[in-house]
Amino acid sequence: MSEEYESRNVRELLTEMKDVSDITIDLAYASLQFENEELAEQVIELEELMDELMYQIRTLVSLSVRSVDDAERTTGILQVADAAEEISNATGDLADIVLRDIEVHPVIKSALKKANEKLSQVKVRKDSEIDGKAFHELKLPSRLGVWVLAIQRGEKWKIAPTQEAKVKAGDLLIIRGPQEGIDTFCEMASAPERDWRIGKKYRRLKETLARMRDTGCLMVDMAYSSALFKSVEVAEEVREVEEQYDELNYAVWREVLKAAKREKDVTKLNSALQVVKCIERLTDAADSIVDVVLRGVELHPVFEQALEEADERISRVKVSKKSPLADRTLGKLDLWSRIGAYVLVIKRGKDYKFNPTKGVTVRAGDFLIIRGSTLGVEELERVAAGKTKLPLEES
Repeated sequence: MSEEYESRNVRELLTEMKDVSDITIDLAYASLQFENEELAEQVIELEELMDELMYQIRTLVSLSVRSVDDAERTTGILQVADAAEEISNATGDLADIVLRDIEVHPVIKSALKKANEKLSQVKVRKDSEIDGKAFHELKLPSRLGVWVLAIQRGEKWKIAPTQEAKVKAGDLLIIRGPQEGIDTFCEMASAPERDWRIGKKYRRLKETLARMRDTGCLMVDMAYSSALFKSVEVAEEVREVEEQYDELNYAVWREVLKAAKREKDVTKLNSALQVVKCIERLTDAADSIVDVVLRGVELHPVFEQALEEADERISRVKVSKKSPLADRTLGKLDLWSRIGAYVLVIKRGKDYKFNPTKGVTVRAGDFLIIRGSTLGVEELERVAAGKTKLPLEES
């Protein structure tokens, strides 16, 4: 086996592992929110795929080692790959809640509705705006910040459809994105308006669980990015966010105990506790990834190439005084429509603002954790630095 062949395959395997771990997180949460056994089965299939990818990568990495130096540089690959596998295993356990007929407590569904990155299932109506259109024509990530995770057409599922795939009337789409983007997409599909209300009962538990979900996803995304950009700064940010997560973890257990006093059957809260445990495993995996960066482990070039080829990007940007973002609300900026990226977290001094609403004002000096398409993130980095104007900016 030639070195070129080995490198090409390791790169392809790592790219697929990163993308599979991303999609399984979203689909696992969707299976819970909609109590969809077919989606949960798709997650289990992806978990099995990850096991096979892990076996292949261990074999190929072993074959690529030619020296002690090679061995040291591949330890980083294996540690990150192990973390990706653990992410897959944790999401498999989330899906297993649905498959084992454990009652999904309403607080879980409400928490997922309350989360910053929302999920929805949308049935496409005939003659709607998107009927018959290919995804590359719709440009959903750049226009709305919406990503299509899966399509159910009849009895068949298509996971992570390509940009060339076309939407057909009757399709059931599983999508992820900000509330405003999903609402607009529903209009385009001629689908009913979404109900985002979560009710008052156990409200603090729902809100805390929602923040845990967002924090776990954020840590995983930031961890991958810290490895990609060899960024100690972003890796340290993950560790800081982990401190916030630890506080949330304490708070959610406290709220579950309070809720238990009001439940006639406390076993119904079992699913909520299972979700908390799985999120903790996701955060532990993210910590394992940043450990590679913080310890200064030199990554093999094939790993960097692998992450560069992944579908989405996350970044940390500082808002300059000259930036058109400064002193404007997120609602006015409308970043997902203009650029194809949106703000997950605002860090101002030592304070973090998770799930910033459209009424939050961005200030010069703020650090923004942003996510979106590669082009969208790169554009927003330039805008934040004051190097360019916002697209569609009025003169």
